[in-house]
Amino acid sequence: MVLYVIPADAPKSPLTQVPLMIVLDYLGGNPTFMANFIKAGEHATGADSTIGSNGATVMAFPAHQGTSWNNGLPGNGDTAADIGFLIDVIDDATRNMPVDPAKVSMTGYSEGGFMADLFGCTRPNLLTGFGMVAAAQLKTTLCETHTPLKMMIFAGTKDSQVPYNGFGSLQSAPVTLTQWENIDACSGAEAAIPLNSPVNDGTSVTLHRKPGCPALLYQIVNGGHNWPGAEVTLSTILLGITSQNIDATQAQWEFFLGP
Repeated sequence: MVLYVIPADAPKSPLTQVPLMIVLDYLGGNPTFMANFIKAGEHATGADSTIGSNGATVMAFPAHQGTSWNNGLPGNGDTAADIGFLIDVIDDATRNMPVDPAKVSMTGYSEGGFMADLFGCTRPNLLTGFGMVAAAQLKTTLCETHTPLKMMIFAGTKDSQVPYNGFGSLQSAPVTLTQWENIDACSGAEAAIPLNSPVNDGTSVTLHRKPGCPALLYQIVNGGHNWPGAEVTLSTILLGITSQNIDATQAQWEFFLGP
């Protein structure tokens, strides 16, 4: 099952194609909650709708089987099955909707982020970029293709589920960034750039990036295991602070659609 969020101003003609952003949910999640959680409708119909062709971007929320994605974590099942499923999602959208196959991106939250990274490593030819929110690359995920690809990480320094500095089978956020800097053949000194903090919620955001490099790490200082800019609920409060000093949905949307 796939939940699609299609803006009201999306073009009706198949000759006019718009970008597609695929969003993968977390352990135990579901497409409807995920779409509401990251305010998909607000992004599709509000101020952000000016981003992309004719002010429209289709968002797809696929449903995993079982409790989580087959993303390479021990016990999560056959990774090839979910990779094949996501290939089918892209194929279905590009065949049956006015979606531009050259403008497909993927992102995921927590275990969905591990899956987005795995897909980016194995089928980079199908994506313009991918993101990981409250996730990092698994030590078992090997990027053998070395195909350059836009990549974004949003990692909280107080994430107890996916520690910023790594733990066990989880690599640290900085190591994950370095791997993708190498894949993207980036050079020069990496800079740590503090961003403005318009909201006083106890968090701040630092962007880590080499000059002109398409691999980015947003370090969410004091952030928890959350999707920055998302809805704050009782369950997310228990996972730490959800920073409102950056909107992960909008930031990825703009980055993947940009030059």
